[in-house]
Amino acid sequence: MADPTDDAPDPLDGSGRRARFRASVRRLADRSTSQDLVRWMLIPGSLAVLLGFVAIGLGWWGAARTAREIEQIPYLMSGGIVGLALVVLGGLLLVSTFWVAVLRKLQQEADQRAQDAVADLATRVADLETARSAPRRARRQAG
Repeated sequence: MADPTDDAPDPLDGSGRRARFRASVRRLADRSTSQDLVRWMLIPGSLAVLLGFVAIGLGWWGAARTAREIEQIPYLMSGGIVGLALVVLGGLLLVSTFWVAVLRKLQQEADQRAQDAVADLATRVADLETARSAPRRARRQAG
């Protein structure tokens, strides 16, 4: 039986397809980044806010052209409420985009601190090993 974690294709059991599939999935995961997520949230959020304000402006413009209140209600409904909903939705998307960007920056900083700590620990361990082996060498040479 073939090892499922092995990426080398085995011509006998047809695992070449699986290896190609794993490689394709790995490339997809590499392409998809949080930068893409920020872009995909920023553009619709900005457009929703812009379209919301346009809808509010058109509703106000339509209601301002008529003198009867009963004729202003459809403009209020279509322009005002839909526009307000678009502005709120776009605002939530923009806040979420900002939050994702902040979290990504914090994660990068935490990763860098962890890498620095690991490098510092490796240096300390190497120093301790050399300090520990130095007296033993001196004893061997003296004895």
